[in-house]
Amino acid sequence: MKKTLVVLLILFLTCGCTKEIRNYEKYDIQFFDAFDTVTSMIIYEESEEKANEILSKMKDKFFEYHRIFDRYNNYKGINNLKTINDNAGIRPVKVSDELFFLIKKTIEYNKDVSDKICLTIGPVVDYWSKYNELYNSGATEDEVINEMGLPIPTHEKLDEFRNLINDEDIILNDVDKSVFLKKKGMILDLGAVAKGYATELVCNYAVDELGVKSGIVSAGGNVKIMGKPVDKPAFKVGIQNPNLESSQLYLSILTLNDTSVVTSGDYQRYFFYNKKRYCHIINAQSLEPADEYKSVTVISKDSFFCDYMSTTLFLSSYEEGLELCEKFDVDAVWKFKDGTIKATKGAEKVMGD
Repeated sequence: MKKTLVVLLILFLTCGCTKEIRNYEKYDIQFFDAFDTVTSMIIYEESEEKANEILSKMKDKFFEYHRIFDRYNNYKGINNLKTINDNAGIRPVKVSDELFFLIKKTIEYNKDVSDKICLTIGPVVDYWSKYNELYNSGATEDEVINEMGLPIPTHEKLDEFRNLINDEDIILNDVDKSVFLKKKGMILDLGAVAKGYATELVCNYAVDELGVKSGIVSAGGNVKIMGKPVDKPAFKVGIQNPNLESSQLYLSILTLNDTSVVTSGDYQRYFFYNKKRYCHIINAQSLEPADEYKSVTVISKDSFFCDYMSTTLFLSSYEEGLELCEKFDVDAVWKFKDGTIKATKGAEKVMGD
């Protein structure tokens, strides 16, 4: 799924420059097009020149991962996710260490953590996306039927895709780091994990290679905090209210340091048909959009795992999700469709008004 447009904008409250504090100032950069979302990067540094150099390198690194994990565009000299999909049923494709690890590790998570996320769900995601585009462009029901054959996908139609949806048909070669999709028409979709992993990699790069000691990256709802701010005890991260018409912008303000926050929700990419909302997050079992929550926010050290868990919990019952949180030591906040908010004990400790 194209989670870049989907997820949840989590908005943080630390943008802009502040006065010099202990010889450090806050510097930031904001840009679009990487992962089709607005990305903000903030760091504390001693000089504007050094900060600009670091932020530029972080931005370049983020775009590098965008190109590698992109399944919609080809780039000269890069075997990316689209290259894998273009060669489904034809040949294995050698890929970068990062892309190979992302696919392999997600498959491992699917075996060890939960079976809710399916990497080969791409054909169904694309099919539902066509309905999203048509209805949101103002197409009438008759126009949608003329284009798609049906006003809304039926169980029978969705079942036609099942022969292409099987993660067992992803063949990984650890020796040459190649990926092969056994059947023509298969489509890998990494929307549930790619942005979180890219955010984690960029922040690790910033800390380990560029010497960043304090900062934050917010990539369309994927927030990664590096250290803590130099001018206050902790960063403030706002969980966006999924009711976009409400005067209350945030469900809660989290007080956090050195961790990650990711939200999955139904309010950024969706369409209505017969007064029912159909969001972009697809249940791999039913092949239909998830329909239990307005949003689920996950707090965990690793942005990759945090991203994975936010989608997993959005596709799980509350009881299943709570058990997963306890088992894998993550915290979460659920916003139900009826307005109810529930949170793990760890999340409650960092939540504010």
